[in-house]
Amino acid sequence: MLEIKNRKSFLELEITWKDNDMFELKITASNGYFYGCTEVYDTSKSLSDFSTTLIDYPSANKILVYEIGKKDCFSYFSMKFYPINNYGHIGVEISIEKNVSTEYREEEKDKLKLEIIIEPSAIDRFQKELFNMAKNETGKSILYGRDNRLDI
Repeated sequence: MLEIKNRKSFLELEITWKDNDMFELKITASNGYFYGCTEVYDTSKSLSDFSTTLIDYPSANKILVYEIGKKDCFSYFSMKFYPINNYGHIGVEISIEKNVSTEYREEEKDKLKLEIIIEPSAIDRFQKELFNMAKNETGKSILYGRDNRLDI
């Protein structure tokens, strides 16, 4: 059994399939207590545009939201970035819904919402990885929570 001290928070986006118009992203998220994954479809332009909004975040103390898919439909993913204190820590609220066929029962739809706490330096790396994923339409991008620091 995995000990609590070894569990870390993260958000991972990975391109698993593509064609001329779009690609499929596998989304995996954990805050150390809850874990989930789903697959959603996205475009290079959408992902690239969002990655640009992350440059120098959180310089203006604003809230940034990125959504793919549609809630209570086939599949859904969102990440919401927001400042949480004066120490530079940032909250990321992650919502995912499992992809299911169009004919499903409401109880059959798996949903997860969790929060990870990150530091601004983690956003810089994540932003560059997202931009490269969008440009090359391949690869993965990982946003590590602050509990992944070696000095904690």
